[in-house]
Amino acid sequence: MSVGCHNLPPLPYTVHAKAVTIRSTASSKSTALGVLYKSHKFSVSKKSGNWLYITDKTTGVKGWVSGTYVYRDVRMCLD
Repeated sequence: MSVGCHNLPPLPYTVHAKAVTIRSTASSKSTALGVLYKSHKFSVSKKSGNWLYITDKTTGVKGWVSGTYVYRDVRMCLD
């Protein structure tokens, strides 16, 4: 019995730009706290609209990044 891809966990969040500004609130006008680079490891702990609250595991900075640049790729299931 084969396992379809529908039962697999979601793909991880990835940075789809060279770098993304980490902000103090879920707004592009809020204070910049740091930069999340494509090569950094990070975790997502919550969402607010199109914004993700992340912890940059490389630098320790916590804050909000835009979901326009940080998102999960979509897995295509053909079964």
